[in-house]
Amino acid sequence: MKGLAPRIAKYPVMASGSLDYVENHTYEIEQTSDKSQSGNTIGVLHRIRGNNLVSEFLMQNKANFACTIVSPTSAYRRVQKAVEIPQQTEDGIQLEQQIEIISEQFAPPVMFQPSVITNAVVSQFTVKESHGVDELWIGEKIEIPIAATIAVQSFWNVKTMMQSILRIKKISDGSLKPGSFEVKEVSEEGFYFLVEVEESLFNSLRNPESFEHRDSIYSMALSQGLSILREQERYKERNYWIEQHNLKLLYHMLKERDISTWDDDEFKPNQVAAAFHPHRVKIAQDSEQD
Repeated sequence: MKGLAPRIAKYPVMASGSLDYVENHTYEIEQTSDKSQSGNTIGVLHRIRGNNLVSEFLMQNKANFACTIVSPTSAYRRVQKAVEIPQQTEDGIQLEQQIEIISEQFAPPVMFQPSVITNAVVSQFTVKESHGVDELWIGEKIEIPIAATIAVQSFWNVKTMMQSILRIKKISDGSLKPGSFEVKEVSEEGFYFLVEVEESLFNSLRNPESFEHRDSIYSMALSQGLSILREQERYKERNYWIEQHNLKLLYHMLKERDISTWDDDEFKPNQVAAAFHPHRVKIAQDSEQD
């Protein structure tokens, strides 16, 4: 029943693995830099799916897209806010932000964390169903302080492709067997692999206790997607894929790491996927062992 479970958060946050917002209300990001851009900037495409509390605050200029830049080895940390008003799209809003990288102030690696941050105190109000939140939030009276994070992505860096080349979608129509998923290529928005995940598996991957298993699923999905590049003859033609931003970026990253690409006979999708998203397995300790 509503109100029985204690809350740590005082307001809903849109984040990966969070249950504060219902399906189809998500915060996504995409890296938009390429070799033609200046080495001092990197592009981040912020996207809020659905009409919800986060998109409402952004369009009312009560919040801004932002990106936290961190260099762990040099204790460098800076938050850069986007001041532009987001653009309306068919399924939400989006904004491309250019992040300035002042290389003299940090040592690599440099990490990025995209987010949405309030720029003023949002006085107490009642959460409504139209805000796109989980039913446990509906009817709650909340107040959001200034500089509060109301949407956030995980830290990532310039060398990470997983967030831009894999898109996850829950399939609830029974077309997939329990615990299974399928991977399809999508040429829109710079190219990505659409991972269609059976409903029960999708729901289990949202549980924090399954995050290590989730990472293995993502690695398997990336390997399956890369197999498509190897098997389809059209991807052996450079002119076919070179204008696809994510493929072009992935190609250059593989070359930089001296890893075989999909137009190479030595290309091994499973090894490439593990290089970008390694498998991690905990080793159980046998307490009865002498």
